[in-house]
Amino acid sequence: MNTIEKRDFIHRHLDQLDESLINQFYETLRKEEVLKIKLIARAEKSENDILEGKVFSRDEIEQVINDKIWK
Repeated sequence: MNTIEKRDFIHRHLDQLDESLINQFYETLRKEEVLKIKLIARAEKSENDILEGKVFSRDEIEQVINDKIWK
């Protein structure tokens, strides 16, 4: 069954679902949307940091890690 067929099936059967299943489905979709928004924001911030030169070299990162491990 392809995506279109699955969507059609779900759409046809939505009115037959009990409230608890609809709530679970809603929460899953809502959480997915929130995660998507957060990930996009993080990616945009990362791109801006790169453009502004706010980056660390591998050596700098390794030094920070070593400093935290050996404290």
